[in-house]
Parts: sequence; structure tokens; C-alpha cells
Amino acid sequence: MLNAKQLRLVQIVKRQLALDEETYRHLLREAAGVESAKDLDNVGLNAFVREAKRLGFRHTSATSFGARRGMATPKQVAVIRKLWEEWSTIDGSEKALNAWIERSYGVSALRFLSLDAAGKAINGLRAMIRRMAETADQSSDRSA
Repeated sequence: MLNAKQLRLVQIVKRQLALDEETYRHLLREAAGVESAKDLDNVGLNAFVREAKRLGFRHTSATSFGARRGMATPKQVAVIRKLWEEWSTIDGSEKALNAWIERSYGVSALRFLSLDAAGKAINGLRAMIRRMAETADQSSDRSA
């Protein structure tokens, strides 16, 4: 069951892509196998959002912190968020990203990431994505 914020995201997708009711329901069925947003779980929501992004949806709620001396640049922040969304299959939220940053780099949020740590985070996420792809490839090879 999704929380209110997650359900709002579904409605934002519907509005931004200007989906009529029939197309919206079709997208829910095809991406997540449900008839209604109320029936989505986190996995279904991620599948729905991935498909919406393929159709042109751009999530614009992320905050840009501007240029700050010694801190991650706006471009680095954007790359980290993009890589996080690509890697995360269960919870691509800012909260989950911040939890990973705290575990990995010892700062409580993306906005506190230093320039050096941001570079490490980008490289780390790229490596995580590469390993995920390799694992998926190996799984598909075994099933063939």
C-alpha cells in the first residue's frame, strides 16, 4: 500500500503526461499489473514511474542547492540523483538516497556531500549499476 506522497506522484505523472483515463489505466495495467493506483505497491510504483519516464515524464521536485564552495556541484547532485533512480529498484526516494549517503559517506543528506565525496558517490553508483547489469545478464544466460 502506498502512502499519500507516493499516490500524489502517480497523479503528477498522469497530469504531466496529459493522460486520459483510458491511457492512464492502460499504463497502470501494463507497467504494474494493477487497475488502480490504490492497488500499487512499491515495486509496482517503481515500474510505473520507469515506464512514465520512458514516455517523457520528468520528476521536477528535486531541489538544486546551487554552487557552494567545497560542496557537490549542481551537476554532480543531478548525476547522483539520476544514477540513484536508475539503480534503486524498490525505493528511489530522496529519503532512501540520503540514507545511503549517510551509510556510505557519513553525512546526513545529499546537500552536505563534499565535492570529493560526490565524485566517489558517482563512481560508486556507476559500479553498483554495472554489477546489477552483470548479475541480470548472468541470470538471463542461466535461464536460456
